[in-house]
Amino acid sequence: MGKVKETLAEKQERLSITRSAGNFLSEQPSGDLYGAYKELKQAQEDGYGDKLADNYVVVWQPLEHMTVDQIVELIENSATGSDLEDQPEFIKKMDWKLLRKQKLSLLSAIEHAESTGNNEYCDDLNGILNMIDTLQDYAVDELGIAEAEWDDLEIEEKI
Repeated sequence: MGKVKETLAEKQERLSITRSAGNFLSEQPSGDLYGAYKELKQAQEDGYGDKLADNYVVVWQPLEHMTVDQIVELIENSATGSDLEDQPEFIKKMDWKLLRKQKLSLLSAIEHAESTGNNEYCDDLNGILNMIDTLQDYAVDELGIAEAEWDDLEIEEKI
């Protein structure tokens, strides 16, 4: 059976938890910080919330005495990030794949304008391109959308 695609809300949660976990967990010998958090959550579900978190994952040395329940609580309470509900309506409705396609079209138009020497037109289009870049950065940094969502990245870098 194929992998179920992660929703935007799930991506945001993963990013928020990963950022927060970095405040309490050290680099793990295998896996990432989100996986370590999930391991602690599983230990809680299995009834081991009162055991030392360090028995399950690598925590910062000053926190080695803390239990699974305590570390999970710290991570969840400090998990901050943009909830989708808090985003402006246009961000909630943004079609990021379509924006990527439109950006590629814009890059082609800029390349054409440059080849014809239409610098004023080129400057205007580059301003719009900068705005799209900023939106994409926001999507990756704040919403947790993977950069892999931007198909054909190598095409963009060639232009």
